[in-house]
Amino acid sequence: MSRYPDLGAAFEQFARVEAPDLDSPTYAELAAGVAGDDELLALAARRRQGQPAPNMLFGAVQYLLLRGVEHPLAAHYPILAGPEPPPDSAFPLFRAFCLEHRERIAELVATRRTQTQVVRRCTCLLPAFGLVHREAGAPLALIDVGASAGLNLNFDRYAYRYLRNGSEILRWGSGVARVDLEADLRGPGTPPEPPREIPVASRDGIDLNPIDLADPDELLWLRALIWPEHLERHAQLMDAAAELKGSPIRLHRGDASRDLPHMLKRVPDEAALVVYSTIALYQVPREGRRRITEGLEIRSLERPVWRVALEGAHRPSLTLTRYRSGAGETELLARASPHGWWIEWRNP
Repeated sequence: MSRYPDLGAAFEQFARVEAPDLDSPTYAELAAGVAGDDELLALAARRRQGQPAPNMLFGAVQYLLLRGVEHPLAAHYPILAGPEPPPDSAFPLFRAFCLEHRERIAELVATRRTQTQVVRRCTCLLPAFGLVHREAGAPLALIDVGASAGLNLNFDRYAYRYLRNGSEILRWGSGVARVDLEADLRGPGTPPEPPREIPVASRDGIDLNPIDLADPDELLWLRALIWPEHLERHAQLMDAAAELKGSPIRLHRGDASRDLPHMLKRVPDEAALVVYSTIALYQVPREGRRRITEGLEIRSLERPVWRVALEGAHRPSLTLTRYRSGAGETELLARASPHGWWIEWRNP
């Protein structure tokens, strides 16, 4: 009987649901193998509280491979060896790699965090921010909770295409943008077309451990957290990182449940105050999430506050909460892919 039944169940769930949903046969196979292997589960168990064990273990292994550790396992990683994987099973090689590099993997799992920066989630943020700008009639003051490297704060510097059944329904942004993003529209609903210009007054992010992309090792860790088949995500990360060099944002090290109220007070009155998060709040304890909401309610006693959230497991909800006079009213805008691949807008 396994010493890690709960952890084994988490890897089984990852193999059956999460990896297939996000089109990663490599991680589906590896997760199924890890689920029944106590030696590998013991490595995954070293992760920090609140960190998803599969992502941490797989990220640590890919980090070492990206750093140049040579091993036959690399042939099964499209980002390293090309899109056609070998016909044999990857799991025996994965297991051997983990045991050969047990100490380095254990250290990475125990000390790092999942801080994925999925730029394509901006396909969900753009229509929500367009709604806020139309309502407020003012430039947006953006605060990203769980900002990681803050790349999504530059949403307006990217180009967007929304498709339905392969046909373009909506296009937004500059034709010379460095970063091009696409999303498929599901169901009858279509996001409202954003204003041609969405002015941004300020761009601030808060994170317990903000990522400095000028540090090659931190950039490498972000790449390691991208699943190996997602070649487009790797390219988008590098392009968005290059864009950031010419379009700087402000990142703050801190705990949003404690420090967000101070950031809210610094936003000028003439800007529309927008707080947002994208698949980040699962790492915040329940009490911390309560304090974040309470801080927004208190600030709304003096000025309107808009909150955009793409949160939830597997099929996240995209919501817009409007805080006024100390209370918030939440509108469900859409269901969406966790990585922004598709959007099912609520209203036809």
